Amino acid sequence: MKKKNRYQLRRAAGVYWLLDMEQDGLSCERPIMLNECGAFLWQRFRDGKTKEAAVQELCAEYEIPPERAKADVERFIGQLKEQGIL
Repeated sequence: MKKKNRYQLRRAAGVYWLLDMEQDGLSCERPIMLNECGAFLWQRFRDGKTKEAAVQELCAEYEIPPERAKADVERFIGQLKEQGIL
């Protein structure tokens, strides 16, 4: 991730939001909405987990097969790259 504390996860009104804490206010970007799985993965990566460890933890937490967990992790990483977060 770019800077460890630049993006912070918050929960409001039952929804997870990823906020850019280094915006200057002039060109404010909207927060990024994450679902529960996205928030789970964000926390793992923020804590320094590898992609493989995140897959294993996702399997255990949500009782899904490894192939699906790996695809979910890859998709999440791809979305973070598209947003310029990674």
